[in-house]
Amino acid sequence: MWAYFKFELVQFFKNKKNIAIYVLLLFAALFYAIKIAPAYDPIEKVDVDEIEARYLTRETFIQEMADRNLRFVHPAVRFALDVFHMVNPYDQERLEALESGDLQKYAAATSQWYYITNSFTYRSDSFFYNPRYYTYGNQYAHEDAFYAYLETGKRFEEFAKADYALSIPLFEQRTAWQTVERLMKGALPIVLIVCVLLLAVDIVTKDRLHPSVLKGFPIADWKKLLVKGFVTFIGSLALFVPLIAGFLVIGLQFGFGHFDIPVPQYIPDYKEQQEGLFKMMSLGMFLVQCLQLLLLWFIAIITVVLLCSVLLRNEVINLGIGFVIIFAEYFYFSRGIGFLWDIENYPTSYIQVGQIASKIRNFYYNDDNMSVLLGTKLLTVSIIVMLAITLCISLNKRFKLVK
Repeated sequence: MWAYFKFELVQFFKNKKNIAIYVLLLFAALFYAIKIAPAYDPIEKVDVDEIEARYLTRETFIQEMADRNLRFVHPAVRFALDVFHMVNPYDQERLEALESGDLQKYAAATSQWYYITNSFTYRSDSFFYNPRYYTYGNQYAHEDAFYAYLETGKRFEEFAKADYALSIPLFEQRTAWQTVERLMKGALPIVLIVCVLLLAVDIVTKDRLHPSVLKGFPIADWKKLLVKGFVTFIGSLALFVPLIAGFLVIGLQFGFGHFDIPVPQYIPDYKEQQEGLFKMMSLGMFLVQCLQLLLLWFIAIITVVLLCSVLLRNEVINLGIGFVIIFAEYFYFSRGIGFLWDIENYPTSYIQVGQIASKIRNFYYNDDNMSVLLGTKLLTVSIIVMLAITLCISLNKRFKLVK
């Protein structure tokens, strides 16, 4: 069995298709680190000019109205004055903190600025969030901005209590580990799972190329399938190696960050809310939860390919079924649909691992029950069922792995 494992491992890493996947992933990681990451332009960033322009405009208005009799002005003017009096002291604190280099003071003032600004902007006809939230025809822009303001306020609230060095790249989530966080909430999980599918798609069907060699291994077919799955899983873990190059490049540019950086986690159960919409978790815990779901998805896709390979013996069908599973969520995803459907019971709902760990997917779906724990249970059960079916087929006397 050890000889067969070594044979499969060597064949896997000599496979030209697999080598091409690793090379392309390395190129993509370096391209992202060199070109895309430095150009990252967050909506909520540390912009001295913007803060100063907003502060001076409001301060000028306050000064102009100081000597006027407010009994005869429009109620909207009095409301604006009340708001400006609430917000401007925090903008002033932020500017002074940046000028003096006191980033902890800046974080404290910024946290309060986001909370207060959010309180009078949400459901208001007079005030609006940053216009960049309203681009590309986003009909949920107001809700997304509301979420972003509360999340940013909570993040800065934790920065204000930090016992580690703060920096502008840290505030803007540019450090290497924070970049991983952002990517985990974005397309990276899908990219990696697709790569696993491409690595696994021919793990069984390639045996047609050298049947006489494989018949020389006196091993049961079900054992061969388990070895193939394990080898593919090892190859899937190797996908992280090309990503390390991009991680190092970003770290050298903006710093690496650390695992104690706060990551806000949405609280979907409004009845149990005590302090706002978020609780805090460390970046380290966030990444552990993401990795937990991601590795289960790797195993699930490998198991799907093994099952399809013994049933259908066709690489194209393996690929098609794999893509359907990976992108199945897009067929039923709709904002707020969790109020009507029990989408938390679909394993495919947990493909966006970073959004599951941070629970932003709960916010999108309006679902209280989606969680890393439930996703882990569903994926584990799915893997066990598919693996059991695969092994039952391979134990049938009529089944031959190589004909």
